[in-house]
Amino acid sequence: MGLVALVLLAWQAARIPLEGTVETSVAHAQSVRRLEHALGLDVENSVIRFGATAPFDGILEWMYTGIHTPALFGFLAAACVYAPERYTRLRTIFVVSFLPALLAIGLYPLAPPHWLPELGFGLAPRQDELAGSIETLIHNSTAAIASQHFGFAVFIAAASLWLAPRSRIAWATLAYPALVFVVIVGTGNHYVLDCIVGLLTFVFAAAVAVLLHGRREPRPTNAPATREVVSISFGFMMIAWGLVSLQLISPRGWSNAVPVLVLAGGIAAVLVPRLSAKEPLVESG
Repeated sequence: MGLVALVLLAWQAARIPLEGTVETSVAHAQSVRRLEHALGLDVENSVIRFGATAPFDGILEWMYTGIHTPALFGFLAAACVYAPERYTRLRTIFVVSFLPALLAIGLYPLAPPHWLPELGFGLAPRQDELAGSIETLIHNSTAAIASQHFGFAVFIAAASLWLAPRSRIAWATLAYPALVFVVIVGTGNHYVLDCIVGLLTFVFAAAVAVLLHGRREPRPTNAPATREVVSISFGFMMIAWGLVSLQLISPRGWSNAVPVLVLAGGIAAVLVPRLSAKEPLVESG
C-alpha cells in the first residue's frame, strides 16, 4: 500500500509541468464537444443538470473528492490479501496505466467542462489567474483528457470479477463505474470522451501485463476467510479516507477530529485480523 501511495503521488507531481494554456485547452474542449456530438456521445448537459439539482449537487461534489482514493486502496488491499499470486499482475496494470495517461495529458491539454459557460458554468479563468493560483502548484487544471477516476472504477470491477467470478460482492462492483461516470461528468470535471480514454489506458496496461507476466495464470493459493479480507479492505479504505481528509493547514482544529477517529478505526480494522489469526496472512511482496 505504501507503493500504491508513492505511485499516486508521483502521478500527481508528473502532471503539473504538463499543464497547457487556457486558450489551447478551451479550444481542445470545443473540439471534443464537436466530436462527441458527431458520435452521439454529448450527454454532458443532461448529466450536469442532474448533478446541479439539490441534494445531488453536494453529494456528487463530496463523492468526487472522497470516494476514489479509498475505493482504490480498499480494492488493492483486498486483492493483495485474497489472491497474492495474482496481485503482481494487477499491480503492473495499475502502474503502467499512468504512462499513456501522462502522454495524452501532455499532448492534448483539455479544459474541464466547468470552464465552459455553455454547459451552465462560469467563464474559464484567465491565463494570469491560472498561473498565479496556488492550486496550479499542486494540480494540473488542463488534464481532463484521461479520466483515471473512471479507469480505476472499471479496473476495480473487471479485476474483482477476475479474482472472484462467483462472488456477489464482485458482481456488485459493476455498479461502481456507472456511479463514477455520473460523479465525474455531473460535477463538470470530465467529458464522456475522457472516460473512454481513461478506460483505454487500462486496456493498454492490461496488454503490457500479459506481455510481462504471460497468459498463463499462477496457481491460486488458499485464500483467507472472507471476514479477514473485508476487514483489511475496509481498514485501508478508512485509512485512505482519513489521510486525504486531514486538514494540514490547521492540524489542531476540530475539523480533524473525525478524520483522526476514522484513521484510528482503519488501523484497528487492519491489525485485528492479523493479531487474531493463528498464522500470518499471506501477502505478495
